[in-house]
Amino acid sequence: MANRTERRLAGSGMRFVVVGVPLVIVGLVLALLLSGTARGIGAAIAVLGSIPTVVGIALVLSAGFEERSRKDKPYF
Repeated sequence: MANRTERRLAGSGMRFVVVGVPLVIVGLVLALLLSGTARGIGAAIAVLGSIPTVVGIALVLSAGFEERSRKDKPYF
């Protein structure tokens, strides 16, 4: 059962990362290439893309820590 939970956490985490990273990249490109209001819009897109990216990384790390805990291995 624990193995299934880890897979679900890692799978969901990767989905969040896959959704968030392209938004961050597009936002950064817009912010770097354009000026004025468009630069602010690019920065806003990058910030909004970073939210699912951070959530996804946290889920993947949580799955990794859960697996290490289940196997009674040290974390670091």
